[in-house]
Amino acid sequence: MPKKMGSKEHIEAIKKYVVQTYEPLPIVYSRGEGVWIWDPEGKRYMEMLSCYSTMGLGHPAHPEVLRAFVRQAKKVGISSGAFYNEQLGPFAKELAEFCGMKKVLPMNTGAEAVERAIKIARKWAYTVKGVPKDKAEIITCENNFHGRTVTVISFSSSPKYKEYFGPLTPGFVIIPFGDLAALEKAINKNTAAFLVEPIQGEGGVVVPPEGYLRKAKELCQKHNVLFIADEVQTGLGRCGKRFAYEYEDAKPDILILGKFLGGGLAKVSAAVCSEKTADVLKYPEDGSTFSAQPESLAAARVALKILVRDKLAEHAFEVGNYFMKRLRDIKNPLIKEVRGRGLLVAVEFRPEAGGARQFTERLMEEGIACKETHQHVIRFAPPLIITKEEIDWALERIERVLAKC
Repeated sequence: MPKKMGSKEHIEAIKKYVVQTYEPLPIVYSRGEGVWIWDPEGKRYMEMLSCYSTMGLGHPAHPEVLRAFVRQAKKVGISSGAFYNEQLGPFAKELAEFCGMKKVLPMNTGAEAVERAIKIARKWAYTVKGVPKDKAEIITCENNFHGRTVTVISFSSSPKYKEYFGPLTPGFVIIPFGDLAALEKAINKNTAAFLVEPIQGEGGVVVPPEGYLRKAKELCQKHNVLFIADEVQTGLGRCGKRFAYEYEDAKPDILILGKFLGGGLAKVSAAVCSEKTADVLKYPEDGSTFSAQPESLAAARVALKILVRDKLAEHAFEVGNYFMKRLRDIKNPLIKEVRGRGLLVAVEFRPEAGGARQFTERLMEEGIACKETHQHVIRFAPPLIITKEEIDWALERIERVLAKC
């Protein structure tokens, strides 16, 4: 029998053999149950990141999702686009209807779905709008995060994401987030699309000014520009509605989904298309060996049913508002702002606090697993199933840590 490894040995092995592209807190996941995780030594933590919104149903995989995945996996293994599979039609129908859209292009990861939205937007610009070949522009926002492929980092405003990875992909214009005047100024005859996160998650849970999304969509309609919403992190109940854009009735021409879509087990993402964009791509312009795998789609179908049946978006709205109200009641001059929607919540510290990392480390000692983002911000995104009592448990410890600032 191999010797059982403890947290220290796991961390040492990972640092030795894994390319270090993350800077994790020293917590080793060994097992999980609901909102809780345990390390190999048996210490318990409340999981308040949900794998960047993926684990909306908690740990481990929801039993209904797991059963659907295993049942389908036992019937047939890997499928491919060379043939049809029995889960793809029902999945696409159910997701399209759930989103109120026309068609679905399934993928594996959020970044892949973003890439497909870009391809659709560019081809639409050339074949429908009449933009000259290779002149299409897509407007994006400062402080965005849409993934880490070379094309996607090409329109990041963070030097650390792209400094050594050029030459970068051209065709992108970056404007300030939340600035309608900048958006209107950036639109020209070659503009294909405006790609935006309704709330910038990785950027620090930045909520735009009220009315921004609705008016941005109106500008896009006025100038015949596609409005694309990246809801990989904010969608599917996370922000207290099915989609964050619903706070302003700003339905997009392409809706990008991922993370929770796989139910916390499967790797499923999608570019969900309106009638305007549904039939732009044709064979053989796109494809992916591992997209639309039947066992993953079976899991995703059940996850969507649970989201609706258990009213998880409504629950996230209720407990998220309670959580934010309690956080705002904490009196500490180093806290600049508490903001968010539903169960995507941020506490931003003033620069003189010395960064948010130290607070995530103290919270870790108290049994809360969360992560800083953009240096001065702690992001809280617990599983959508978290109860008010569990929120209270976390708040007691958060208040204790922040009181010691």
